[in-house]
Amino acid sequence: MQLNINWLAREFRIETLDDKQSRALETAFKVEFVAKDMPIIHQGTAVGDLYLLHTGSLRIVHKNNFHMVTLNKNSHSRIFGEMSFFGGEPASADVYAEQSCEVYRISGEKFQWLMQNHADLAMKLMAYVLRNMGEVIRSMDNHKR
Repeated sequence: MQLNINWLAREFRIETLDDKQSRALETAFKVEFVAKDMPIIHQGTAVGDLYLLHTGSLRIVHKNNFHMVTLNKNSHSRIFGEMSFFGGEPASADVYAEQSCEVYRISGEKFQWLMQNHADLAMKLMAYVLRNMGEVIRSMDNHKR
């Protein structure tokens, strides 16, 4: 599997991606295939990686003492693991591949490298995460009405 640089550039709203930026993204991100129903993140564990969903769909399930709640089955969210990745807290939910998925993963170490060596790309990634979080919040607000 190969990283789809053009898709990543569109998602990050990078209008012109030069060769140096392309190589940096290829260095920072790893591509993984996840079979249907396979877990990607386990609730309560430390998540050192941030994930972007390239293809497929996810099921996010939160377990508390007495029941399980599916939070966003087939959501349009393309980012997951961000709360734990940036907050340093254990994952608040399980994430499963609802369908077979291709995910792009960046480790905390590679994110640090990106910030130090390609701050422009790190800022694009951060803006992407924030836009995604905004979409999730707006979607939740619309469901409450």
